[in-house]
Amino acid sequence: MSLTILLSLALDVVVGGLLVATIVYALRLNRQIAQLRDSRGEMEALVREFSEATAQADAGVKGMRKAAAESGEALQYLIGRADKMREELEQMTQAADALAARLEGAAGRARANAAPSEPARDTRPEPRDLPRAEALRGSAAAGGMAGLAGGA
Repeated sequence: MSLTILLSLALDVVVGGLLVATIVYALRLNRQIAQLRDSRGEMEALVREFSEATAQADAGVKGMRKAAAESGEALQYLIGRADKMREELEQMTQAADALAARLEGAAGRARANAAPSEPARDTRPEPRDLPRAEALRGSAAAGGMAGLAGGA
């Protein structure tokens, strides 16, 4: 056997070994590509669900923005009304304070002008008028209680 035949045979064995290794690697790669294709459908479903969830979240955010804007407008309206009422109450309080000061002044002048020698009048009813006064008090109390019950 000559050296060239031996060398040729050795190179054929090496090339054959490399071809076997290439075939094994190609089979592995083919299986991985098949798995990738199979998982592509799952990935598309996942992307579709994610897209739907994103759309729902976007709609929810828009709804919350709209509700916040509406409640902000309503709150602003109520604040405006409250400010107007506060101003009116301040005016009423100032008018009541002025009226109270005038009444105090008038009461003081009336006391000063009252004759000290004049005895104070007794406003109690005479004993003979007592049953009538009691009846009037009773009807007034009953009317007041009916007014309170009807108003409540």
